[in-house]
Amino acid sequence: MGFLDALFGNRNQIPTVITILPDAAKQEILAGRLPILNTDKLFLKRGEKIHFIDKAINLEEKKVKQYRHYGHSSPGLFKGTRWSSGQGRAIEHTELVQHRGILYITNQRIVFQASEWGFDKTYRYLTAITPYSNACEMQFGNKSYCLIVADGSVVNHVLQLIKQKRQVP
Repeated sequence: MGFLDALFGNRNQIPTVITILPDAAKQEILAGRLPILNTDKLFLKRGEKIHFIDKAINLEEKKVKQYRHYGHSSPGLFKGTRWSSGQGRAIEHTELVQHRGILYITNQRIVFQASEWGFDKTYRYLTAITPYSNACEMQFGNKSYCLIVADGSVVNHVLQLIKQKRQVP
């Protein structure tokens, strides 16, 4: 069951992500070893190595208000006048906005590169992670990011392996 299945129960609304992570790198991750990947798109800090690169979609929940007016209008008694009556009502609903980008996981930080809603966070701010079959929800303090990826368990494995390496002196 995926993240959006749990929320909406409708499989037709789920966007799919085609992976660009090499299969050899995925097998290394699932075997408990961190691969070292190369890219010229991300500026690395001293001693930083990339362990995961894949396409992702960052979902933003956006509250939308729509105003609807119900009523009628009729001509007045004098020329140029009108008589109107009715009422307006605000209707709120939530929309999911998709921001496509690339997710990088290094040994020092998590970077989502996108034209909008991108982020660059270090591990010390990572509070919680919840993997799903097609998504991964990461919480940094009071801010939560829902990332649709090809396989959420691979992202979770990478983060758990990095956590284990960081705890070993």
